[in-house]
Amino acid sequence: MINPELNGSSLSAGVSSIDDSIRVSRLSGGLRVVTETAPRSRSVAVGAWVGVGNRDEPAELAGVSHFLEHLLFKGSPTRSAQDIAQGIDAVGGDLNAFTSKEYTAFHARVPEWDLDFGLDTLLDVLANPAFSDAEFEAERQVILEELAWSEDTPDDVVHRTLAEGLFPGHPLGWEVLGTHDTVSGLSAAAVRAFHDQWYRRANIVISVVGPVDHDEIVARVDAGLASIEAGGRPQRVAPDPSVGADMYTSRAIEQTHFATGWRSPAQASDDRYAIAVGTQLLGGGWSSRLFQEVREKRGLSYSVFSSVGSYVDTGTLSVYAATAPERLAELKAVVDEQLADLVENGPGERELEIARGGFEGATVIGLEDTGSRMARLATNVLIRDRVVTVDEYLSAVRDVTAADVQRVLGDVFAGPSAVSVVGPAR
Repeated sequence: MINPELNGSSLSAGVSSIDDSIRVSRLSGGLRVVTETAPRSRSVAVGAWVGVGNRDEPAELAGVSHFLEHLLFKGSPTRSAQDIAQGIDAVGGDLNAFTSKEYTAFHARVPEWDLDFGLDTLLDVLANPAFSDAEFEAERQVILEELAWSEDTPDDVVHRTLAEGLFPGHPLGWEVLGTHDTVSGLSAAAVRAFHDQWYRRANIVISVVGPVDHDEIVARVDAGLASIEAGGRPQRVAPDPSVGADMYTSRAIEQTHFATGWRSPAQASDDRYAIAVGTQLLGGGWSSRLFQEVREKRGLSYSVFSSVGSYVDTGTLSVYAATAPERLAELKAVVDEQLADLVENGPGERELEIARGGFEGATVIGLEDTGSRMARLATNVLIRDRVVTVDEYLSAVRDVTAADVQRVLGDVFAGPSAVSVVGPAR
């Protein structure tokens, strides 16, 4: 069943090889396996990235991807949830999962001598989830509590409603957790059917980093997921370019939480590096414009930052800060002033140098552990069908010019914006 393409930076033929430590194989049915051999590491990270997220859900099943994320670690016919919990604690490891707009990830990190436990557990719950009625109902209540917690967290609310404004009527604007009504109404049969449709070989990437042998991992993954059919991948519909009206959510809290956002380039855009650098110098660190102007110089906010998100067909750039209600207008004015200056004059060479250097340092430091390297490889193969090497990434960041940043931010800020505010009644 194995048809590996080894030592390639892409899953298509005729592509030059990458670092010999990183290998990618495509198995029958489209299942992909990527490994990085790190012989001096004492830990192993294993992950399964499944190419389905909350943008792929029908409205009546909103939150089903996240529900599945909770359920899979509740066991299989051969191991209970308690078996898994005790097993991971017994080896001092870490086991977790998360759901995003376009994929769901399951991952574990264990000592190198416990690779069997980590990999076998992951493959088992992917292929043979128990879906017991008792666990299903218990997790429903856990997720409803998670939703309630999120409603009590103002910065969660402001970002959720900002997404609704940026993508009105589109799944990209929906809450990943779903809603109280959809989670309450989900049936075990509907969750199983969603799993059966999308947890298929063509839609799964297995990533392993540590002192491992690629061929051995490929053989074990192929055997462990042999019962899973090929299947397909979601066909996605791009959102309408319009954005919604400004949103104000009343909460009896001390601060007013403010977020504004714009549509930005998609994942594959040639401008993705320029938008990332521009977001960094705008509000990505202590020396960024917003941190210096909003917090350091004016004392308007304790927390202020900008962030960027990217999807297969669009992206977002957003700014967030929390301030005293009576200072909201001043905060907005300062943000608008900084945005206008970047569009009109572009960044200075020194701040551009700092932003690019920050990316380089953060990238290298962030890849010091097997878990982060595993996640990077999995995301690369799932989204791009190839591994973008660290050197390739850093080279692209270094090539970003002040003119690139000015042009891209000008294009983004020229588009319609969405605004969300959460705070005391006005």
